[in-house]
Amino acid sequence: MMKGLAAYRNARVFNAPNEQVVVMLFETAIHRLERAREAMVSGHRGARIEWAGDLGHVRAIFIELNNALDAEAAPELARNLSLTYQWVVRRLGEVGRSGDPNEVDGLIRVADTLLGAFRHATQAVNVEQDEPVAEAV
Repeated sequence: MMKGLAAYRNARVFNAPNEQVVVMLFETAIHRLERAREAMVSGHRGARIEWAGDLGHVRAIFIELNNALDAEAAPELARNLSLTYQWVVRRLGEVGRSGDPNEVDGLIRVADTLLGAFRHATQAVNVEQDEPVAEAV
């Protein structure tokens, strides 16, 4: 059963448009940050291993998002996003050292804001692409 689920998830990612993959990455980052926070708060045996793994996964996501930026398409936007992604990666390291669940809340808010902005931007682009082209008279 698990192999089938993994295959489905892989197929969903590999067949999705780039914009949808970015949305999935942000959603996964938020989910993993929430899990990390819960593990930090619980303090149960093995919690540190759990939340450290989740933070590492989120770190990998933001590094990949940073590496995927296309500076030629939108130089200023790419620079600003790169600075933001790098800040998130640094903060993840700080949170990993402190283990403070309250610090995770700020990262969740940043990831959620980025997700919302990205969804809004892709919807705006999709609307523009769907608009009929006016014919010259």
